[in-house]
Amino acid sequence: MSGPDRDVTVDEAPGGASVTHRGSRFDERSDAASADRGASSEAAAEGLEPGAGGVDATVAGWFDRSASSGIASAVAIPVLATAFALVVGAVLIAWIGSDPVSVYADVVDGVVRAPRGFSDTATTATPVLLIALGYAFAYRARVFTIGAEGQYLLGAVAAVGAVTAPGVRDLPAAVLVLLGLVVGALAGAAWSALSGVLHVRFGASIVISSLMLVYIAQATLQWANRVGIRDPDSFVPASRQVGGAALPEIPWIDTHAGFAIALAVVPVMAWVLARHRLGYRVRALGDNAEALDANEVSANRVVVIVLVVSGALAGLAGFVEIAGVNGRLNDSASLGYGFTAIVVALVGRLHPVGVLVAALALAALDIGFEVAARSSDLPTSMAGLVQVLVVVFVVAGDAVHERWSAT
Repeated sequence: MSGPDRDVTVDEAPGGASVTHRGSRFDERSDAASADRGASSEAAAEGLEPGAGGVDATVAGWFDRSASSGIASAVAIPVLATAFALVVGAVLIAWIGSDPVSVYADVVDGVVRAPRGFSDTATTATPVLLIALGYAFAYRARVFTIGAEGQYLLGAVAAVGAVTAPGVRDLPAAVLVLLGLVVGALAGAAWSALSGVLHVRFGASIVISSLMLVYIAQATLQWANRVGIRDPDSFVPASRQVGGAALPEIPWIDTHAGFAIALAVVPVMAWVLARHRLGYRVRALGDNAEALDANEVSANRVVVIVLVVSGALAGLAGFVEIAGVNGRLNDSASLGYGFTAIVVALVGRLHPVGVLVAALALAALDIGFEVAARSSDLPTSMAGLVQVLVVVFVVAGDAVHERWSAT
């Protein structure tokens, strides 16, 4: 900015309205202040934190490649990646001595023709979908958290403790379900916000702090199952039964109501990202953090808000899974959903609809290969191998598309 009367205009405001600011307001903190901040604070403003730059820069580079692709390539690359992964999977299946055609036929039958094929797929996809939507929201802002597994566990522990507390567990079922949903979301949000506070106050890496908090959450789960909310009638470490807080079934698809909750979040998330002021700020932080400065919005505040939303969805997923499937907590409640959801978010191109499709597709692979493994000598890890191949081919496809577009 060269003069006091120069204006700065931001044209990406919600609803198409432009926002204009007087240049004199920003001249005071322009060139000299920017130089003093240095490279590390610029990285922090864009979500590329000091101390974990290698990890964050890698994810940011992938995000740049995927975000710059058009709609056609955004759809074509995951589809082609899945096809290539299935081809490589067929080669590996033949190599271990099984018939790839019959194995894939069993996979399809296990999802499409089996009596509970779709319901099992929907049930498996539900927690991963909720967590992946939170990841997509955070990654769109270049806030690279990987600690949803801990937020999932803390949400489950807090919610189960709340709905099974003496004097509370006898309340009407609808009240208990609502209480569990709210407490789970709040606990997950608070646990995720810790990473944001550590980043804003002390410059700690969100990637590292969120991952370390997972281990604390796992230790908290073990303590809760043995001391905090242990069922005195259980012979193994386990929590009290959720009882009346169990989620009701949806008759026509034969799965619990948590799937409907996860589906409802998809259009809400899409609307927030595309139309709401918060979505504008999230996209501004991810695309150009200086746009937030132009609107006098703190980038650090947006980072914390993004982490709170992401953690709330993970904590919500924790209660939904326990109240809809397991009925109680035990030491095996940590199933890695928080890490699987990273794959779902990336394959879904960080778009809510894409995340929904990716969650259902990967859940179908899990269910289908589980059925195929029972009818053949196929190892149960084959589904995970195919999922990894999908991610590898998606990342490779983005790199090839970027190189092709540059020529």
